[in-house]
Amino acid sequence: MKEEEYMSLREVLRKRGLSLKEGLHLAVEKLLQEEMRLSSSDAFLTRRPVGRSGRRDLSTAHDKYLYGKSRA
Repeated sequence: MKEEEYMSLREVLRKRGLSLKEGLHLAVEKLLQEEMRLSSSDAFLTRRPVGRSGRRDLSTAHDKYLYGKSRA
């Protein structure tokens, strides 16, 4: 880190009332959140349904169909 960046960071942290440790923790959290965001091109989100059950109540009665009974 360049000294100018360090001084700017310290000034921002001072204005927010944060220690260097707290500021670095916050920066790491934000970086990880950005990396963990779902991508709209993720294959899981872009897959289309591959089959049909023919059942109209599948979303509410799936346990009955999977296990032969209601799991309520």
